[in-house]
Amino acid sequence: MLNVTVTSAALRQGHWSGLFLLNDSTEMPFRFAINDSGFIFINGSERIVASDIRYTPDSVIITMPVFDSEFRFRIGNDSLSGFFINNSRLHNKSIKASAQVGNRIPLVNDFELKDFSGRWSAVFAGDDPPLSVAVAEFSQTGNHLFGTFLTPTGDYRFLEGYVTGSHSFYLSAFDGSHVFYFTATLDESDTLRGHYFSGTHWHDTWNAWKNKEASLPNPDSLSFLKDGFTKISFIFPDVDSTLVSLDDSRFENKVTIVQIMGSWCPNCMDEVYFLVPYYEKNKTRGLEIVGLDFERSPDFYRAVPLIKKFSKQLNISYPVLFAGSSDRAIRSNALPQLKQIVGFPTTIFIDKKGMVRKIHTGFNGPATGEHYESEKDAIIKMIELLLNE
Repeated sequence: MLNVTVTSAALRQGHWSGLFLLNDSTEMPFRFAINDSGFIFINGSERIVASDIRYTPDSVIITMPVFDSEFRFRIGNDSLSGFFINNSRLHNKSIKASAQVGNRIPLVNDFELKDFSGRWSAVFAGDDPPLSVAVAEFSQTGNHLFGTFLTPTGDYRFLEGYVTGSHSFYLSAFDGSHVFYFTATLDESDTLRGHYFSGTHWHDTWNAWKNKEASLPNPDSLSFLKDGFTKISFIFPDVDSTLVSLDDSRFENKVTIVQIMGSWCPNCMDEVYFLVPYYEKNKTRGLEIVGLDFERSPDFYRAVPLIKKFSKQLNISYPVLFAGSSDRAIRSNALPQLKQIVGFPTTIFIDKKGMVRKIHTGFNGPATGEHYESEKDAIIKMIELLLNE
């Protein structure tokens, strides 16, 4: 079937309200609009435009940009019902989803609302330190709530939701790959006690306390070289099966950024959006970047189309190599000189002599505001330092 643009004749244009069914009792709201550009998924100030739309007589298939995922909906009377399918996952690929015309907003008495705005120290039960800690930042207008969680491996991007009672709220985000849902209630000790769902495959609990000084572990200390090593080495294939190594002439006497990433990773996407134009502007000064892509499947032939789609849609002009499975144990063996690869992305800064000068875990994306600007400034400062040596 040919890709077509959504028209009002196919589905009613305007705002729609959707629900993901995460388990028998947990429904996560999401929002989108339909216009001549396609399906526009809304997360706070973020807009994700899905324009690859295919119709059958009674159904619509919406292929998401960047990621290997899609909606398959049966069309009803101003309604949709079906599934969101994340093809990059090995298990728990499908989530039931439905939608109706209109923008449903929970209403509560504003005079009874608790203001959740501010900075919070958070701890998630399902991880061990240091990955269990997070910093939550929320802003609130009436009962409309926005924010994100900053973690040692990146942020939860553009969260949006509503205060649903005098002391409770929800926040959610759909980034085209992940389905994130947070709920919380403030107890008598001013502690937020909440639940976190990622799709149908993960559920965790979290607590948080308001703290203007909330902080995270140093992201430059989480991954590091093993004793006795000053360099890293690897040989991995690109999408054309050509083996690429840091010993290749392309990288000789160059400042090289090694980006540990995955085509399924929204934080990696945010980092790529920043790195691509910076690379294009500075590659003639002796800068190189190479991506090491870790997929959920270890199969090279399954990985290649995912890498190609990710690279094409983000205009990546530097090589992206398939490095293997994203499984924690397997990915750590891919670069045996490193003590560990904690999360995605991980960015390795290498000087002109091939020495590793810095290893940075995570990336604070545009949903984090001033932290995003600081993140970009720190990367630029490090690269400039190495280029000018």
